[in-house]
Amino acid sequence: MNIIRTITRFLAAALVMTAAFGCDKNRHNTEEPESADRKVLLFYECGFNNLGDYIKSNMESPNRGLPSGYIPEKGEDVLLVYSRIAENGHTPVNSYLRRIYKTSKGKVISDTLKVFGKETIAASPSTLSAVLTLVKEKFPAKGYGMVVSSHGSGWLPAGYYYSPSRFENAHKGEVGTSRQGIAAQSVGHPRLPVPEGDLPDTDPFYGMTRSIGQDYIYIKGSYYGHEMSVSEFADAIPYHLDYLLFDMCFSGGVEVAYGLKDKADYLGLSPAEVLADGMFNYTKITSFLLNRETPDLEGLFKDSFEMYDKQSGAYRSSTVNLVRTSGLDNLASVCARMINEYSDTLADAPVDDIQGYYRQGRHYFYDLVDIFEKCGASKADLEDLDKAVDGCVIYKNSTGQFLEDYDIKAYSGFSMYLPCAGTPLLDLYYRKEVWNNATRLVK
Repeated sequence: MNIIRTITRFLAAALVMTAAFGCDKNRHNTEEPESADRKVLLFYECGFNNLGDYIKSNMESPNRGLPSGYIPEKGEDVLLVYSRIAENGHTPVNSYLRRIYKTSKGKVISDTLKVFGKETIAASPSTLSAVLTLVKEKFPAKGYGMVVSSHGSGWLPAGYYYSPSRFENAHKGEVGTSRQGIAAQSVGHPRLPVPEGDLPDTDPFYGMTRSIGQDYIYIKGSYYGHEMSVSEFADAIPYHLDYLLFDMCFSGGVEVAYGLKDKADYLGLSPAEVLADGMFNYTKITSFLLNRETPDLEGLFKDSFEMYDKQSGAYRSSTVNLVRTSGLDNLASVCARMINEYSDTLADAPVDDIQGYYRQGRHYFYDLVDIFEKCGASKADLEDLDKAVDGCVIYKNSTGQFLEDYDIKAYSGFSMYLPCAGTPLLDLYYRKEVWNNATRLVK
């Protein structure tokens, strides 16, 4: 096991299955779907980045990947993988949509349904929408689920998490042109300093954690990251999903969950980082999601947490949260009332005392419930908040530490931004989030 994957609020691509699977790239499956009385599971793998080897192993390894787990036969449920994976550094590569199935003799086949050209970006709304549209057209079914793997940084604007100082400098003029942006600076607590340097230069675990999607683009001798925002990701999903699971860092922000509440019945999230090997045991994931009448999401997340909880040292690092989206509107309503009631104390929140899910001075993710508790919310209000959280959360758990870097003493399953720990520029971007529209955290 190697350590972490980082979550940048955007989406994912991934795996070219040639090694472990029997694969015929010239044979396209043009048959009509066998039956609509089935489930479809899509792995959307965005691995054209430094997670490529980890994601490829999840999909292809005969020892710890999909091939050693449950693979449906062709007349059963449908297992699909869209993958864009880095090979030989960052040389441009094709991406593929493949169907993985098992023959009556037990041979695992990877059947290429569509080849996407080297110009295709997996972490792009147009690609995500095209893949999902093709999936439904080709495979009518009673239900659809998706697992997304990549780097991620929650609700943050694209590129911010990896280099905050560079982003702030490049966009500093945006705040000065906004009356709201100027007003947002008048908080009681002094703003925390913006971290200096890029993550590769400052983070000893860089490259060992995951992100909502990231592709690298090579232009004239330089690499550029390409990411999707939460709203872009949501808008790209053309139909309702039964579940949407994120194998990436910082997806457990309440901003992310609320932004996706109308896109799936259930969300699988992590408010902290995710180890690079992935949140799930990929030898078992399909058994939980396909090999039964209805997907066992709670069983999957319990198993995923226990996989890391039995480790030792830095590898004993995990935060998981399984969410029922029907409860998120009520959570927003309760939070909106409390944000208004405790606006003064939130503006001067004791950030050093509140549970955070961050390292390297990147103070953007704080425990939702602990924020209000440390800001002096009444017992009655905290009980209302706990009930609202319980109305969303099916299963949640965390280890006592993360990467032996910080303790996790309070855990609600959700993180939230704290304006007094951020910057006026981040406030400006935060106003675009639907969670902020519902709660008015940043006015």
